[in-house]
This record gives sequence, structure tokens and C-alpha cells, in this order.
Amino acid sequence: MNTALNIDYSINPLGTDGFEFVEYTAADEKGIADLKALFISLGFTEVAKHRSKEVWLYRQNDINFIVNSEPNSQSEAFARIHGPSVCGMAFRVKDATVAMKHALANGAKEFSGNLGAMELKLPAVYGIGESTLYFIDRYGDQNIYDVDFNFYPDFEEKMLAAQAGLFEVDHLTHNVMRGNMDV
Repeated sequence: MNTALNIDYSINPLGTDGFEFVEYTAADEKGIADLKALFISLGFTEVAKHRSKEVWLYRQNDINFIVNSEPNSQSEAFARIHGPSVCGMAFRVKDATVAMKHALANGAKEFSGNLGAMELKLPAVYGIGESTLYFIDRYGDQNIYDVDFNFYPDFEEKMLAAQAGLFEVDHLTHNVMRGNMDV
């Protein structure tokens, strides 16, 4: 689904067109296992594993959840502070370069993660609590997952069998503690 072609930048300066993924983390193996079990109970299927990191992709229809337990990463640091949580989210945008430039021009701080050899560099900035906000312009017929993930051979069959009728993420919010709106 690529509806970004007709975005009016005067009312949508980042050119957002929905969510590409939500990234979750936890501070220990039990927390990661609990997240995975929760997503399975909600009808998500583990469809792929990262080629070189402790990162898994869960999917249901047009919803992508990433579970990240990579040591020495932003997600690990985030989990130590916040516990099991959303450590990042990716916005679909018409043009990731334009979105990134706009965010930086308005005071955002560029995120630079632990990029491995031959991995896709996703433009991103820091969000509330040092979460990561990604800008993705490869979606619909294109995707960002084929570079970094190995898909399981039977993932499509498993997705069909498991789905629970969830189709897309329509909105998300950041909750902040009192006094932290300037972060």
C-alpha cells in the first residue's frame, strides 16, 4: 500500500504515510521471551531473523513488529532504563532524505546505531527517552527487510494460519513523565 504519492507537504512536512514497524526490547531473555509469546498470542508470526544480530521480525498483515535483544545496542541501553518497552518506531514517508533533513532542521538529533557490514542504513533521529524514530521510504512493493533478514521458508503459511484480524497500526503515542516534555 503506497499512498504517499499525493502527500501535501504544507500540512504534512515529513511526508508521513503510516507506520513501517514498531521495535520492542526487554532487558533480559525472559522479557524477550515474554514479548515473543505476547505477539504470538495476538496473532503475529515470527517470519524472519536478522542475518547477524539478535533481532526478529514478527508480522500480521501490514503490521511489522521487531523484537531486538542485540547486546551493546541502543535497544539494550533503552531496556536497562525503561524495561520491556517500545525502543523505536518507523514512519513511512514519501522521501526519507527530505523527512530527515526536516527533522534535523527542527532540532532533532541524528541517531547513529551499531551498523554491521552490509546492513541497510535507515535514516533515524532520537525520540523521547532516547527511543529511535526511523524514516522509511521503501514500503509497499519495495521493502527494507530483504537486506538484513533471513525469512523462514514457510512464513506465509504460518501467517495465514495465525492471524487474528489485525491489519495496520493506525496511531501510536509517546507517554512522558511529568516535567519531561522538553527532552
